[in-house]
Amino acid sequence: MPYDDTNTMTLDAGELRRTLQADEERLEEGGPPTGGRFVCSLDSLPQKEQGRYELIRSIGFGGMKCVLLVYDHDTGREIAMALMPDFRERPQSDHEQFIKEARITAYLEHPNIVAVHDIGLDCNGAPFYTMSFLRGMPLTTVLKRIRENRPFESSYYTLERRLRIFQRVCNAVGYAHSRNICHLDIKPDNINIGEFGEVRLYDWGLACETTFDGRAVSREKGKLKGSPGYMAPEQISINPEAPPVGKSSDIFALGALLYTLLTLSSPFGGKDNEEVLLKTLTEDPPKASRIAPKGAVISKELELVCRKAMAKDPADRYASVTELRMAVMAFQTRVFRSSMFHRQRKHLISGIILLLFIFITIVAVFWKNLG
Repeated sequence: MPYDDTNTMTLDAGELRRTLQADEERLEEGGPPTGGRFVCSLDSLPQKEQGRYELIRSIGFGGMKCVLLVYDHDTGREIAMALMPDFRERPQSDHEQFIKEARITAYLEHPNIVAVHDIGLDCNGAPFYTMSFLRGMPLTTVLKRIRENRPFESSYYTLERRLRIFQRVCNAVGYAHSRNICHLDIKPDNINIGEFGEVRLYDWGLACETTFDGRAVSREKGKLKGSPGYMAPEQISINPEAPPVGKSSDIFALGALLYTLLTLSSPFGGKDNEEVLLKTLTEDPPKASRIAPKGAVISKELELVCRKAMAKDPADRYASVTELRMAVMAFQTRVFRSSMFHRQRKHLISGIILLLFIFITIVAVFWKNLG
């Protein structure tokens, strides 16, 4: 794979066309892609010059990577760096998974998906990639503060604003699906809410390419991957006849996310993950209106949207993210029009009262002058 003079990864146009064509043919046949687009070995990554990135502090650690806040001397900005520090002790499959996550995220250029800037090997040979530093907070934290009745979050993050957040997450997932990628780990922990209205979906570590009929490919069989409470039944089931994991699994997770935004609680509770997974397979979540916070009014229309998105059978769910998003948007539009009507009626009544007051005042002055 050739590289350009700036030491960034490039793919020859002819090679790219051949790779994509081979992948499309294999996907049409139901087989896995060649992997040329996202999977590669450490040897194929460029070695980056020492000194460009200056460590500021550690942000966190999870899975196979640590995330650092670094200063990029070339661009003069703070960015986040994901690094695999123990790469020498890890198998090649972990290296490939790390690189795959970086390249899938970079492939998905969208305003509501975290941006990847660079990928390579550091001076010690450890693989890394850099991405935008998200300065907001996870949606989980926002919802927790609303439940705690924190003054700002409780007043600012109204249902209307929470539904706007949902729409932006749908935009991100819908775009990924249009590029034949499914996320498979959509949950409040993986959504960042910025101070100025930014909404970013991140952590594409479980993401997979999909066939043209929406089925995920290149997934390891027999391994449970995802987050209990937001995983679709087909992600949990070990039944070989269970529906395939894929785009519809993301629609289930979006339904669970909508439920959480409405109720401030996850749809399936339990004393441990095993109980949550069992409920996901065997039970419907409680009605949102029944567990909503005190004083909250949950529309029956939105309850039905949640129920359809979270149907046990993928065939009973919304056919696409767009269809789900439009169902929520239809509710928002009706609420907006109703609100506009009530405001206009209120202004009309106020205007009539004012005119009556002026008329009565004029009549009173007239009769006083006559007397």
